[in-house]
Amino acid sequence: MINAYVFNKHTYPVKRPGKTSVWLVFFLLFLQAFPAGAQVKTIWKIGEADNSSAGMTLAPAGYKQFLSHDFGWEDRFYLAGYSSPEKDWPYVLPGPADSWGGTAPTAGIRSHQLNVLFDMEKIGSDSGWKLVIDLLGYNQQSPPLFKIIINNKPWVFQLPAGSDQAAITGASSSTAEHIITVPFQSLKTGGNEVRLTTLSGSWVVFDQVRLEGPANAVIKTSRNNFIREIKPADYEIIKDGQHFQPLLIDIEQLTGTGKLTVRLRGRRVFDEPVDSGRHQFEVPMPAVAKVTESEYEILSAGRVISSGVVKRSPQRTAAFSDYVSTAMGTAHSRWMIAPGPWMPFSMVKLSPDNQNGGWQAGYDPTFESIGTFSHIHEWTMAGLGMLPTNGPLKTKVGNERGTPGEGYRSRIDKTTEEAPLGYYKVLLTDYNIKAELTAATRSGFQRYTYPKGTDSRVMIDLQIPAEYG
Repeated sequence: MINAYVFNKHTYPVKRPGKTSVWLVFFLLFLQAFPAGAQVKTIWKIGEADNSSAGMTLAPAGYKQFLSHDFGWEDRFYLAGYSSPEKDWPYVLPGPADSWGGTAPTAGIRSHQLNVLFDMEKIGSDSGWKLVIDLLGYNQQSPPLFKIIINNKPWVFQLPAGSDQAAITGASSSTAEHIITVPFQSLKTGGNEVRLTTLSGSWVVFDQVRLEGPANAVIKTSRNNFIREIKPADYEIIKDGQHFQPLLIDIEQLTGTGKLTVRLRGRRVFDEPVDSGRHQFEVPMPAVAKVTESEYEILSAGRVISSGVVKRSPQRTAAFSDYVSTAMGTAHSRWMIAPGPWMPFSMVKLSPDNQNGGWQAGYDPTFESIGTFSHIHEWTMAGLGMLPTNGPLKTKVGNERGTPGEGYRSRIDKTTEEAPLGYYKVLLTDYNIKAELTAATRSGFQRYTYPKGTDSRVMIDLQIPAEYG
């Protein structure tokens, strides 16, 4: 029997007088998700909804082999229509509390993620889409804070506490089964991505993961390559004295080697051999003086794998430094590694901090909140935290989960976060304040843009959560 239904970010506990009440709740939720007359189907699925993890890698009890099978990394993926659960999808996802997932006193926390890629040939209707995560169980003694990201849009769910932890060893249990349902409208034709991770707490065990959508939606399968994204660059480059606006192609070569060809308005502008793995190409399109639409075709081994129309416009000229993101290397990192506008060998290293105090405190891209912008990020040294706020006064920073009202910390809009050389920007969504940072050798500069008509203040905290107290 299902322990709880999670629907649109809210948890609905289900009492257990009998099956009738459970199915009544399910029926009401189904009507809410899909209006009368809507037809839906399963677009893709991983595993079977049979109260078993059979058919998934490492099942039924090989969880301690998770790391040795190289799961959990950002570049590992399951491609719908190509990958197989037996080889490419682990039955379990560890949380930061699990030592067998890599967390240790000196190594710090490890937040793993599982990635699902899929290519949509036809979207059909915008309504009727939902992602269903059917959990066979989870560690109720250390309940996970479970995060789902669909095309960069996040949903976060706190699973309820209890006593059950049987599923990880292959033992069946009816008390910890849990279904998370996410209705959404954020798919696009071409490449799409779902990411699953655990921000805190322990493991989850999967029964099934599936995507449901309108009956007229069509998924595309490929045996050779997968295009994650195609878009015009927001910059120009100079090559042999001429200005070009690149067409950015993010592609996975699934097997062997191949050859990528791009045609613009019927003219071949790019030929490049491709090895297996992920590639991000800059295809040079001639720069334009006004808004222009151009037809393109992308070919692999002489066969068209994608085509469309790209809209171009005049852009700024990029320097080599524009390719740098200071957020690189910040996952699972230390206090002295953070995204920020740092000058070389400077006295001031101004950056956002989003974690609680303790080992590996500071910044981790997994967390979608910011507690403070602090000025010192050196080994065993920290200090001078600042954050713009409004509304009721709070004097404690709050927890890294970003629970509303717990402290002056704010949740952020991850899509607004920028961390190039010499600059950092993000929107603090709890206050609707845009924060921008830059720095010189001995000073930090911050600019806050407050909403009109609100009170405003700047918090100055002299003892912030850091790696060493």
